[in-house]
Amino acid sequence: MGEALVNARRLADGSVVVEVRGEIDVASAAQLRTTLVDTVSNLRPVRLMVDMMHVTFVDSSGIGALAAGQNAARSVGIGFRVIHPAPFVSTQLRMMGLLDAFGVTS
Repeated sequence: MGEALVNARRLADGSVVVEVRGEIDVASAAQLRTTLVDTVSNLRPVRLMVDMMHVTFVDSSGIGALAAGQNAARSVGIGFRVIHPAPFVSTQLRMMGLLDAFGVTS
């Protein structure tokens, strides 16, 4: 099972970028989910972006964590998008039909 490093930082415009590194699987998805939902609840950024440039693997539990973050953001009117997805992540999201849903940018 993989490990992920998750770090959040606030930008000058009030957005928050959550940077993820490593593998997002059943062992690490809860950490990502918690970070995303807590960021929405506690920091109330104007926009929440998940930077997945350094993610080497994501499974359905990781996709579920992203969906939970998106749902939390949407429920309070905060924009949500995945940015800089690694090739594997892009492929997974494309296969699941989620590129547009997550506002994916490269």
